[in-house]
Order: sequence, then structure tokens, then C-alpha cells
Amino acid sequence: MNPSLMRLCGYAGLLGACAMFAGDMLFYGQWGSGADALSGTYDAVERRDPQQLVVGGLMSIIGGLGYSLGALHVYGRLAERPSWLRLSVTAGLLATAVIATATHAVWGSFALTVVSGAPAPTLIANYLALHFAIGVVVGIPVSFLLAGSIALGRTDWPIWFAAVNPGAIYLLLSTASYLPAPFGASFVGGAFNLAFAAFYGIIIALQASRSAS
Repeated sequence: MNPSLMRLCGYAGLLGACAMFAGDMLFYGQWGSGADALSGTYDAVERRDPQQLVVGGLMSIIGGLGYSLGALHVYGRLAERPSWLRLSVTAGLLATAVIATATHAVWGSFALTVVSGAPAPTLIANYLALHFAIGVVVGIPVSFLLAGSIALGRTDWPIWFAAVNPGAIYLLLSTASYLPAPFGASFVGGAFNLAFAAFYGIIIALQASRSAS
């Protein structure tokens, strides 16, 4: 892949993650502790302006495109051999992008249903939970494959970079109910997209440091 194009795909990955995180905050963002993100999400959604929720849902379009291009950046950084590993990681990241886009869009519908006064939008909530479950099924294997590829030297990233793959960062943030206010709720509630933002942000920082040296 052309180096300039690959660099742009890395920036697109960061943009996609940031757009999705902005959507998260429009849905249920709040200034509170990590524990508040786990217990107060529904109440936060109920207080949102419907127009704000619509904008949050539309962020899935920007986010999905950015995540897809970010997956192509990772493809360009993986060694050509073994080809099955390169294709598996890339396909897994692309699948994750599709699932994340769909989940974010469903979140928008769920949130609009909540603010409309529906007593218990259970069917939509269950549908949303199904998307999360599919994301876990896809996300765990691709996270291990990506970390293994880096640790085994199948990329041009340093070996320590295996520790900051999105799956590891997500696990760290999503369970961080101990984080204090005012930013704890944002870290826990936006864990998925913050994990990818950190991943692509560190990639861009590494590129900048190499260019400067």
C-alpha cells in the first residue's frame, strides 16, 4: 500500500473513533464517576434532546467509514506472510467496524424510543444487546490475533505495542467503575471508541516520532 495512503487511513481510523465517541456522549454522556456510567445510563438518555440523539446516531456514518479505513491501515502494517493471519486480522477489524456502525445506529433508535415516553422498550433493548454479543464474539478473537501478530514481529510496530491493542484497552476502561468524577463516566461509557482512539492515536504518534528522527 502507498505510504501516504496508509498514513491517511490511520488518521481516518482516529477520526472514526472520535466521531463514534462524540456520538456516545450525545447519547448518554455525563459528568460523573465510572460507577455512574454503569447505573445512570438510562436516566441520562431520558434527559436528552431528541435532536441531539439524532445527531449522535448519525455519527455512526462517519465512524463506520473511519473504522473501515483504519482496518486498511492495519492491513498495510501487517507482514504479507502468513497471508491467512493478515487477512484474518483485517477481516476481523472490518467486521468490527460494521458491527460498531450498526450498534451505534440501533443505539440511536433505542434512545429516541426512551425519550418518546415508551414505558419499556424491551424489544429494542434486547436487539441492542444482540449487537453487543455479536461484537464480543468477533472482537475477542481479532484482538488476540492482532496482539499476537505484533508480539511475534509480524508488523513494523515495536513488540510492546501488543499491550495497547484495542481489546486490552477496552477491557481496562469498561471495567473501571472506580474512576472518579468528572471523567470516569465518559471513560467507562465510551470505552470501546476510546480504546480505538488510543490505538490509532499511538500509531500516529509513533509515525511522527519516526519521521522526526
